[in-house]
Amino acid sequence: MSNSFLPLLFLLPTCHALLNIRSLLETTYTDRSGNNVTLSDLSGKYLGLYFGASWCPDCQAYTPKLVKVYNQIHEADNWQVIWVTRDRVEEAADSYFTHMPWIRLQWAEKDTRGVAMFQLTQQKFIPAVTMVDPEYNVINPEANVEIVTHPKKFPWTKEEENSYEF
Repeated sequence: MSNSFLPLLFLLPTCHALLNIRSLLETTYTDRSGNNVTLSDLSGKYLGLYFGASWCPDCQAYTPKLVKVYNQIHEADNWQVIWVTRDRVEEAADSYFTHMPWIRLQWAEKDTRGVAMFQLTQQKFIPAVTMVDPEYNVINPEANVEIVTHPKKFPWTKEEENSYEF
């Protein structure tokens, strides 16, 4: 292989992640009032992909903390959280979502798009928050602790920025 192609090889994981994340995000979400929200409605915003479930005790403890931070900074800092449920029962997810001020991935997509998002961002446990910048780059795949312990450090970019290979 020619050495002139080597720099292009380093771009492949980044391009692959960008295409996959953007394509996974390209769907219709729902807010608490039942209104549809599209990816174009979220243009220019930082996104927090929040993976959680109503049955998870750690999620039950984390969600109110995330709500508090979200309510303090989401408008000023141009941030939107997208809840990606890991619930098994739709009614439980619907009930749990009433405590959240952000948008959610629709139930019908949780086992397809939701699972793909969870896997692509290399999550293993919940609760988990992955931060995505307005250009659809993952800037922190594990932001949940930083969000609640250092809310003023928005957008919680990891030191190793651009080192994520998805």
